[in-house]
Amino acid sequence: MKIGILCHPSVGGSGLVATELAHGLAAAGHEVHVISSEPPFKLSRQQTGLHFHLVEAIHYPLFKDPLYTFALTAKIVEVVDQYQLDLVHAHYSIPHSLCAYLASEITLKPFPVVTTIHGTDVTVVGQDRPLYPLNQFSIGRSTTVTTVSAFQRQYIQQHFQLDTPIEVIHNFIDASVFHPARIDRALRRSLARDDQPIVMHASNFRPVKNTQAVIKSFALASRMVDARLVLLGSGPEIESLQGECHRLGIADRVVFVGQVQQVERYLPLASCVLQPSYRESFCMVLLEAMACGVPTVSSNVDGIPEVVSHGETGYLTAPDDYEAQADALVRILADPRLQQRLGQAGRQRAETQFSTEEKIQQYLACYRRAIDAFSAQQEPPSA
Repeated sequence: MKIGILCHPSVGGSGLVATELAHGLAAAGHEVHVISSEPPFKLSRQQTGLHFHLVEAIHYPLFKDPLYTFALTAKIVEVVDQYQLDLVHAHYSIPHSLCAYLASEITLKPFPVVTTIHGTDVTVVGQDRPLYPLNQFSIGRSTTVTTVSAFQRQYIQQHFQLDTPIEVIHNFIDASVFHPARIDRALRRSLARDDQPIVMHASNFRPVKNTQAVIKSFALASRMVDARLVLLGSGPEIESLQGECHRLGIADRVVFVGQVQQVERYLPLASCVLQPSYRESFCMVLLEAMACGVPTVSSNVDGIPEVVSHGETGYLTAPDDYEAQADALVRILADPRLQQRLGQAGRQRAETQFSTEEKIQQYLACYRRAIDAFSAQQEPPSA
């Protein structure tokens, strides 16, 4: 097949999943065209069958802001017409699925649109009052809709009043990249002593990630266990968290690493990953930690219970239950055998339930159904 993929180039989950999907499809022999405002940070430029198309901003003196949606729509039309794509897969509904629909109406070669809802495109962006009807329209006009968790499917059905069937295809992980054996001893020594366990958190440090709970839970746990807290990522709450660390007297035990592009180098160094988010449609960081053989302590909200098996691969708590999170941290950090058991179970779950090969096949089957459904819609009614 000839497949177009629209995605954001950011470090976040939707761009990462779209990029890994592009790699997997190209490796399976399909021709893949990634369309974005800049190259996604992990996109290979050397892989056979994988092409990148830059959406260049359109500037007119009459308009204050760049006309990105028009530029994206025009680029989709250009790529579809030039390469005769069979379908376009839009990751994130606004603006991608809307632009894909417009392009399909404009192009000389109409095509089916597969839209994948990743989470904030409907829970945050999608609920913005001016954008809500656009979101509802673009999802409803998609040939096929998928989402990353059963929770997210239920949320879409409840809030968008759509008749469109929604298929759940969970996110996936390359277990050869995220692997317990990838231990960089020098990197670990830059973060903590050899005998000091590491609690790790990775996010964009926005309120929805509940990073205050990370600091407060660790502060409680550090009374019982001599550990280090390593924070990966950057965002608007970093400065306030640094102040909170000083206020709680744990500043000397917290390491702010900043934005990293190779999180797979850091996660295997952790003794536990702590993610107490208020909202998560799936939570890729937890799956990445599991693949690295690292136990997790996380909130019990939204799609997280579809990723983490409570008591088997990690522990689930209420997002603001600092005591329960601290107790779970201490339990894991103080018991190497428990840490190993949870980590091994997490690794096995990541390999068996969220393998790249299985999810690629699910998406290919979804594409074939979308092409068949679209073809049937294009056929003129019989006399």
